[in-house]
Formats: sequence, C-alpha cells, structure tokens
Amino acid sequence: MEDPFEVFKDFFNQKFGKSLIIKGRPGTGKTTFSLELASRLYENQPIHFLSSRFNDEPLKDAFPFIDQISYRINKENFSYTEDFKYVSTESLKKLEKLLEEKNLNSDFTGSSGLIFDIKEVIPELNAIYTFVEKNFELGPVVILDSIEAIAQKYSIDETTLFSILQNDLVEKSGAGLIVVLESTQNDKLEYFSDGVISLSMEIDRNYMIRYMRIEKLRGLSLGSTPFFSYSLLNGRFTLFPIISVSYPTHKIPMLSDNEESKDSVDMGVSAISKVLPMNKRTVDIGSLVLIHRMEISDRTDIAVNLIKNSLVRRTISEGRGVIDVSSSSYESAKIFSLTMEPEQLKHYITAEKTKRTNPSVINLEGAKMTEDFTSEAIEYFTGSSKRPNVYIFSTDFLNFTYGENFIGDFLTILNEIRLTGTVFMICDEDFYKKLSHHATFSLHIRDKDGFIFLNSGGNKHFSVQSLVDQSGWPSYDLIESV
Repeated sequence: MEDPFEVFKDFFNQKFGKSLIIKGRPGTGKTTFSLELASRLYENQPIHFLSSRFNDEPLKDAFPFIDQISYRINKENFSYTEDFKYVSTESLKKLEKLLEEKNLNSDFTGSSGLIFDIKEVIPELNAIYTFVEKNFELGPVVILDSIEAIAQKYSIDETTLFSILQNDLVEKSGAGLIVVLESTQNDKLEYFSDGVISLSMEIDRNYMIRYMRIEKLRGLSLGSTPFFSYSLLNGRFTLFPIISVSYPTHKIPMLSDNEESKDSVDMGVSAISKVLPMNKRTVDIGSLVLIHRMEISDRTDIAVNLIKNSLVRRTISEGRGVIDVSSSSYESAKIFSLTMEPEQLKHYITAEKTKRTNPSVINLEGAKMTEDFTSEAIEYFTGSSKRPNVYIFSTDFLNFTYGENFIGDFLTILNEIRLTGTVFMICDEDFYKKLSHHATFSLHIRDKDGFIFLNSGGNKHFSVQSLVDQSGWPSYDLIESV
C-alpha cells in the first residue's frame, strides 16, 4: 500500500461524506493519529477539532497548527450560526424532541426551568454544525476526541450521538467525520461508519511495539497489507511500512569523497550511528561486530543484506579491501557487478568451494578453515587495496562449509585478521550465544510480524526503514519505536 495518510486523504476527498472511527486502548496514540491525519488534511480542507480534555494547548508542541482548529482554544471567540441553509439538522431536531420528552435525560433545563434549544444546551454540537455550515463547499472535517467522553458529559448514548452526526453531517451534508473511540469495539458504530482504524500495542522482549490495522475504508481498496507498525516519537505518529528493497541494475556514480581513517571503517549510512558506540557511523579497527539475526526470515535477510551491502559499497568505493564469506556473497557480487566500475570491484573478494580460477574469489577446500584463510592468502587478495579491510562472515555459510565446530578455527583467524581491519559476523541465534562474549558489540535484528527492528542491547530499539539515495542505491533510516 502507498503512504496510508495519502490513502486517508483520498478517502475524505471522495464525492460523498465519509466517517472514520479510530479505536484502541488508552495510550495507543488515538489522539496523535487523529492530529497527524488532520495535519495532512488541513493542507486542503478546514478542520474542526473537538476534544474532551480541558486544554489543547499542550498539543501545540507537536502540532503547532492546533490553535487554528481547536474548539477549546477558540471557544471564547467562536461565532455560532442560528440559521442553517446547507447543513441538515433533521436528526439533531429529533434529539431535541427526545430531550424535551425526557426520554434521554431529564436534566436539560434552562434558567426558566423549561427545556430550551439543544444548540444552547450543548454548545459543542452547535459549534460542529456551525463549522460545517460555514465551510459547506470546502470539504469540512470534524474530529471528536473522544465520542464517549463527549456523550457522557451530556448523558447521551455515544451510538445515538454518532448516528445523529453521521446522518446529518456525513450522509446529508457531505462532511468528513473522524471519531476517536476509547473502547476497542462498538459493533454498531463500526457497522455504520465508513472506515475503521484499530490501534494496539504490546511489550515484546522488553520493547514496545505498536500496530495500526485498517479494518475498512469504503470506496477504496486496502491492498494486501493494510497493517503497519508505528511510533509515537516526539508526539508524532510515524508509520513503519514493511521493508522492501530494490537494487539498481545499471552503473551508478561513485560515492563522494569523505574523510578516511586508518583506525576505523565507515558503515556507509549515517543512520547507523544511532546504534553504534559513541554515536559514530564508523567501527574501530580490530572490532568484532555480530549482526545477530534473532529470527530467520526473508525480511530479516533483506535488512541484513541492506546493512552489509551499504558497508561493502562504502568500503570498496574508498579503495579498501572487503573479503565477504557470507551466504549472500553471490547475490552481493551480482549487484556490485551491475552497479560499480571494475576498478572498484577488484577490492571486493568473495569465497566459495570451487576449483575455478578467479582473482576475486578465494577457493575453499572446506576441510579446515585455518587452511583456507591463511595470512598469505588474505594478503594476496587484498594486497592492492588500502587498509583497514572489512571481513564479513556468516555462521550459516561457515557451518555449511566446515561443520558446526568451526568456531575454534574462526577465533584463531580472528586474532590475526583483526590487526588489519574490522570483522563482521552475521550469526543466527544458536551461534550468537557461542560468540557473543567475544564481540566488541552486537546489532540485533528481528522480524516482528513482517516489520524489522534493530537494537544494540540498550533501552532503545529502532525500525529499519528502507530508502533510496540520490544515485538510486537503496539506503535505510532507523526510527526509534516508542
């Protein structure tokens, strides 16, 4: 699915009025979502925001435009309309009649002791109808946060209140209506509404993970994945789509020069600094970095390879050597052969169990790891490259090639090669436990319902978001999930 907020804009820009319910438990971000959506709609449509809180001013930090749409903030200067020419008040009058007959509430009495105009008794309703009347031809959108709190204030059933607004404003007057629902389910409201958004959250492995599900949007196709994770970082609603990466199939420009270090290697993407020590995007020479795949899945592999390929691209573009002994080296070699010049490619060395002669491939015998990766062989293949080198291994490849007892030989090789570069090991759960105490630090990558999260063991975790840089190369950002 495209950007969901663009879909929601299309939803409210349809020919007829539409209503949308946002439901979820307290703390799931319903108010934040409604205001995030309002910020997109407000570009072209007038918004009327009615909240049940005492003061909307605190919301201005995240949403500065709130003082333009909030009824609470503008209540004292709000100009009400007495006569409605364009907006239907049919259902509102029925409610007024019921109140007069004391079928809903017997407490609506005026100073004279008699029932008086409902628009005076419930000024919020008057303000809503007035707003739609004044903006009738501009596609006005009303936001109620929450409908239960507003209905309870006047002892009106929320289903009754919703049906009144749905009938008068949405169906007969073409307005948009966004309703925040505190309960996680109200079958009647959900049935009569045109759209339903469900927000939820859970604690998983000590980290907060939030989900948004689009349950229905009448008039629009939801596609195959109407399901997203999201963050409420800095009071904003940020959606995390499922990761998707495409590599270019043509030569792309070399990376611009940057300050090179003889003591560290650049990971290739500035966002990685959010999880690296000292908030740097570089890793010191001699380090062993474990890229820990907490779950084995296609999307975990996509994220791991995205991080790895960005590292490799940066390294070989600087003329440094890379030896890639991972299960994805063949796919990476194909990608780089299509996108990079031969002069750069000579710095990228892979390994495979083969007898063919290739100046860019280390032939593995597969009997003993220390025999295949001698210091002489490594010097031969990286001799024309600048240092420090980058060495990449993966436990699945080493396990397949040498058997599960490869760790002892790997540690022997590690102590030699770390003097000339930085070592990365892509490892699965079982081997991570065996290697973790040897690591300088670890990057933990997990697949949670198709969404990829990364952390380095601290109290923060990040969603991995795929991007495309100016050259067409896939990059990524890390957005904190809170």
